[in-house]
Amino acid sequence: MKRKLLTCSLILFLFALVLSVATGQERVMLMPNLHQLQSAHVRVLFQDKEGYMWYGMKSDGLYRDDGYSLTSFRADYLHPDVQMNNNITAICEDSYHRLWIGTKRGLYILDKRDYSIHPTGDQTLQIWTFDALKASAGDSVWAYANKHLLVYDRNGNCIKRTPMDKNPLVTPDRKEITDQRGNVWKIDDDGIPSVTMRPSVYLEEVDLASLPLRCMLPPTQSGLPEEHKVHAVWKTKDGARWTGTSLGLWMVHPDSEGCEQVGPNFGVVNAVTLAEDKTVYMNTEWQGLIRYKDERIERLDSTIRNAFELFLDKNDLWICTADGRLLLYDVVDKTMVDKSADCCLRGDSPLGLVVLNGDVWLLFNRRIVIYSPERNKLRYILPSDFDPQPVFFRGLYTDGENRIFLECEKKCFEVHMKQDSGQKKVQERIALSAYQTTHGMHCPGMDTRELNLAADERVVHLYFTTFDHMNRQHVRYAFRREGESEWQYLEMGQNDARLAKLSKGDQTVEVKFTNSDGQWSEHTFTLTIHCEAYWWETIWAYIGYALVVLCLLAAVFWLGRKVGPLKKSPQKPSTE
Repeated sequence: MKRKLLTCSLILFLFALVLSVATGQERVMLMPNLHQLQSAHVRVLFQDKEGYMWYGMKSDGLYRDDGYSLTSFRADYLHPDVQMNNNITAICEDSYHRLWIGTKRGLYILDKRDYSIHPTGDQTLQIWTFDALKASAGDSVWAYANKHLLVYDRNGNCIKRTPMDKNPLVTPDRKEITDQRGNVWKIDDDGIPSVTMRPSVYLEEVDLASLPLRCMLPPTQSGLPEEHKVHAVWKTKDGARWTGTSLGLWMVHPDSEGCEQVGPNFGVVNAVTLAEDKTVYMNTEWQGLIRYKDERIERLDSTIRNAFELFLDKNDLWICTADGRLLLYDVVDKTMVDKSADCCLRGDSPLGLVVLNGDVWLLFNRRIVIYSPERNKLRYILPSDFDPQPVFFRGLYTDGENRIFLECEKKCFEVHMKQDSGQKKVQERIALSAYQTTHGMHCPGMDTRELNLAADERVVHLYFTTFDHMNRQHVRYAFRREGESEWQYLEMGQNDARLAKLSKGDQTVEVKFTNSDGQWSEHTFTLTIHCEAYWWETIWAYIGYALVVLCLLAAVFWLGRKVGPLKKSPQKPSTE
């Protein structure tokens, strides 16, 4: 009996432990675009059917969040066309994708076809405070204001008014909503919005020095005396440490049986890696990239002298350079390819390089980039994706099989990638959220696929969104104009494309994107842009040009007929 009780107690304890760990995986963070709000007091949270987040402010109007930037809708001297009260109290969306906005003084409708705002029909109700809104399954919208239940038709006319002391509308809490991806958004007592989400990477603290690591090691585990300046350490399966130093290449035997210099003095060895047959690939400041085996030195590329990380994956030698490049050298074909653009590198040098199962892991100060060459897939891992969140990154290592280790300022962790981050799987889609011309910033209508620009709007900025507010830094876009075969890739987290020198008439732009895992979507977004012609480019102008030319030709012909051929003057007889 005691054994059964003990077993039950142990099971309950383990269950509680797992539950506590699972709940502890959730993390609360501030709203991503909080710094773009003019005031920090949000009263109402709402997400429409498209995916935009809307923030109703206490005294600053309405904001639309596309995941990258906020667009404000409020009554001020900069927006004379907006007559809405800026004290927002409730928001709902009807079946026609229009937002009904309750305020401290009146009810308004925002039509997302052109983002126009107009008040509802009954002007006598515009002095009431609308505390709650709810769209019915039909065409009507129910509102609670001034202790009355109001029913509006689709045109914004109040068709029913019933006095009620209590609010009968069953509406979601406007201070807490769950978005389409499963993240929970909340507003605290001070009006500050926050988001509760689950991290996608779990870190387990380990003792790096006690692990049987293979491949790359920290310089502190070289095993050489302190007078050697260690640049790189590579550990083989038998435990030998091949160490690149400022005095050439050294090997520390297993179980600390001493060390010896390998080969001649190569000078400063910045990086080193080994193949299965003990072929050594290293980068030196004297000879560049070289290969060494059986006392034979082969120069591979003498121009690469600033590499500080090497990793051999079968026949692919991956190289990180001090000037921020990622190079791929084929040791069989002896060809070099620059992969920096594919990884969105901007000149910042990685702190570590690891290749595992064909994926290239690049460590930077505040992020990890995972590049899959075969699938052309790119994924970013930021500190906000980790649990717990590390402060500073120092090194990235692997055991050569299936484990990745992250060295931070004072601790070392094993990296566990979660297959399920707690987010709902939604259909990835892209939309044009805004565009900017010489006439200012504009919000296009819902699901806009065509833009009509004036004649003087020959330069346009297009802004896109995938409605993934919490993973915008993981999404990448690429676009190409009509007639172009090559895609123009934007940097990770950048969502705007600039089109210049647009010509009159119609032209199309094709846009593709990745999801938060870096996988390119099969679906593309095609936008048709129509530019009006200048007056001198119109058909009437060309007709006028033709008439002027005809008139000039006729005038030349008439003058030629009138003057006629020139007659020769008679010669005077000679006096001689």
